[in-house]
Amino acid sequence: MTPAEHTLLSQPKLSHPARSLYWLLLRPACLRQADYQVNYPELGRALAVEDPTVPGGFAYQVNARQLTELFDELIQAGLVALPPTWQAEHYHLCPISLPLLPSSSTLPLPQAAFAMHADWRPDGQFTNLARLCGLLDSQYTEEELGEFIAYWLGRPEQFANQHQWQLKLIKALKARRYPKRAGPESLRQPQGYQLVAEEEHQGPSSRALEMMAQARQLQDKGTPDE
Repeated sequence: MTPAEHTLLSQPKLSHPARSLYWLLLRPACLRQADYQVNYPELGRALAVEDPTVPGGFAYQVNARQLTELFDELIQAGLVALPPTWQAEHYHLCPISLPLLPSSSTLPLPQAAFAMHADWRPDGQFTNLARLCGLLDSQYTEEELGEFIAYWLGRPEQFANQHQWQLKLIKALKARRYPKRAGPESLRQPQGYQLVAEEEHQGPSSRALEMMAQARQLQDKGTPDE
C-alpha cells in the first residue's frame, strides 16, 4: 500500500465495503491485468458474506445498485478513475484504472502467489523479461497462450507470482521454438572421435616397432654361434 492509498482509504467518510472492494478485489485485479474491466456478478459474489446460522443464506450481499454506489465512493475519493468516454449510469464492463497504484516496474518481488486462472495474461514487463531470458521475439499466439494456461489449470495446487508465471511462459515458448538439437548425429560425434583415437592407438607405434626390431638384432648379434 502506498502512503497516498493509505491516506484516502483511512478517510472516515469511506465505507468499509468500499475499502474492501478496493483493497481485496480491485487492487489485486488491476495488478494482474492492466486493462481490467469491472464485472458486477463476479464482484458481487466475492463481496458476499455467508450467514452461518442460515444454510445457504448470506449475512451480507450487494446488488448492482449498491455496487454502483461503492464505485461512486471510490471515484469521489480519487482511488478509481474512469475513461473519459464512459457515459453509462453503472460501471459494469467499464475499464477502470487505479491512479495511486504503483507501476509494475516498481513493484517489489516476490508478488503475491496465485494459482493459474483462465483470464491470466502477461503484463507490460513481459517483453523486457523475455529479452533478458534470450527470447528476442516475445510475440505469442492465442493458441500458445491457451495451451500454457490449460496445462497449468490442470495443476491448481501450483502457485506462483506474476513474475514467475511469466518466466514459465517464456521457458515454454523457448522450448517450443528452439528444441534442443540432440539427434543421433550430434550424439555420435564425440564418441566417433574417441573411437578413431582408440583405433589409431590400438597397437604399438611405428617408432616403437622400429626400436623393438633393433633390440632383436642386437640380441641376435650377442648370441654365440652354436
